Amino acid sequence: MSNSNNNKSDYGKEFAQRKAKATNEANFYSLSNEYLSNTQKAHIEVWFQSPIKAFWIGYILSTILFPQIRPVFPAIYSSLIVGFVSTKLKAKDFVVLLHVFTITCSSFWLYLFLVFELFQNDIAWISAIALFLLDISGVGIPGHLIQGNWAEDFVYGNPKYGAAKAFYGIKKFPFEEFVDDSLKEQGKRGAKRLSYLYSFLLVIATIIWIKP
Repeated sequence: MSNSNNNKSDYGKEFAQRKAKATNEANFYSLSNEYLSNTQKAHIEVWFQSPIKAFWIGYILSTILFPQIRPVFPAIYSSLIVGFVSTKLKAKDFVVLLHVFTITCSSFWLYLFLVFELFQNDIAWISAIALFLLDISGVGIPGHLIQGNWAEDFVYGNPKYGAAKAFYGIKKFPFEEFVDDSLKEQGKRGAKRLSYLYSFLLVIATIIWIKP
């Protein structure tokens, strides 16, 4: 009886450890993962980075072409549009996009713009720092909301895994064995509500603050 209880306890601990490991793996994408090839990893990075680059490219172009409006709004909408378009791509599209992305979307252009604008005193330090941090971290990028909602239809976890599953026809990642389907559905509903709220607030903010 004692041995039976010990075996159940050991199994319970092992299961809990495996579930914790799987949950951590699902939520924290790593470039060292063994599920994707190096080429696939590069393509997934292009997919994920595209709304970030669209944000600051939209900001730069708006600053140059439309000085009469706040550049943050074109930047937000650019990121949202590219985020949406990125969910409609196919794996073969990234073969070309990888080369285009490497040249035209290099962070070098953003840093050059920031230095020039700061030298001309045409941008506030806080705006320059915010753009720099957004580029290196991706935190708060609007287009990621669209990508995340779309990717959750494939994997409940890091959106990069969801994108990989969609683009490359991966049936199931090993860590998905421990995914709770009820939590998955709750996450989808929560993400949709957040998207609706974000869209509403964005429209209101645009109407009120688009002009300096």
